[in-house]
Amino acid sequence: MTDILYLDDSEMSSYSYEDFLSTAQPIEEDKYVPPPSSTRCISDDGSSSTANISIDCSLRSDNCITSDRYTDIFSTYNVSSVILGTGNYGSVRECTHRVTGVKYAVKTIDKSKISRHDHIQREVDLLRSVDHPNIMRMVDCFEDIDYVHIVTEMCTGGELFDKIVDNTTDYGCLPEHEAKSIIKSLLQSVQYLHSKDIVHRDIKPENLLFSSQDKKAVVKLIDFGLSRKHGINDGYMTNQVGTPYYMSQDILNGKYDRSCDLWAVGVVTYILLCGYPPFNGNDDNEVHESTQRGHVVFERCVWSNYSAASRDFVKHLLSSDMSRIGNAMDALKHPWLNSL
Repeated sequence: MTDILYLDDSEMSSYSYEDFLSTAQPIEEDKYVPPPSSTRCISDDGSSSTANISIDCSLRSDNCITSDRYTDIFSTYNVSSVILGTGNYGSVRECTHRVTGVKYAVKTIDKSKISRHDHIQREVDLLRSVDHPNIMRMVDCFEDIDYVHIVTEMCTGGELFDKIVDNTTDYGCLPEHEAKSIIKSLLQSVQYLHSKDIVHRDIKPENLLFSSQDKKAVVKLIDFGLSRKHGINDGYMTNQVGTPYYMSQDILNGKYDRSCDLWAVGVVTYILLCGYPPFNGNDDNEVHESTQRGHVVFERCVWSNYSAASRDFVKHLLSSDMSRIGNAMDALKHPWLNSL
């Protein structure tokens, strides 16, 4: 059983969220180097710009990953050269629909940097198959000779990661009611994915965006680069993928199922309330060793500010025995998420 310890602050040094996540990177089956900072073309006068690239889309190609022919994103969207962020598989920019004027985000993936093109196909297929208010919606997908462009709705509220960094103090992080609302939305998206036999495998604050700056903004789960289809009766998954702080004991043991997403939700919940992770270390190996030991510490100076139900919720998501909550439906029924 996972050990649950309650310590005074004199018994344990605190970690800041910035400290532990400064080197937190996902472990992937195939490494990817993000594409160039902007998609450029050279005009007749020799100048470089983000002007439209003309692509012969009438040609079918066996080299297409996402469809049977090349398509031209620039015929439909104006794409900015300014990078909004970088993810596991590419750089993200703003784009504007030429007819409607609606702004979206586009993730551009350099195909030459990806050794396993089926991973791109899998991500696109999964995004096409989902429709949930707490999951980033894919609007369009284009592919040319060099790139795949995934167009999604635009979220302007920033990452949950940044909200945690901005709100962490020596006495905790987010107010309990706010953390509870975020986790409930996250679990609803996980329940939806699992009902469609999709396992995310990289749930973390960086992959949760707020739809806007409004206080009542919806939280959206993004980045399906490590996701895969996996039925309830399928054999165990074995690839050790994910971001170290959020990888479950089962993932590290190389024998896991969809419950790995619930473990990650438990880690995110812990961080939302106290501002640092339950399992830590100076490098990935130490983080993995800490996870395998399973000592979940509730530092008194922080957790005395939160309810016993919140600790019970975390405890049962991060347990290593039969008391672990292993599915999203049961997690959503926990008293912590249903208390006032």
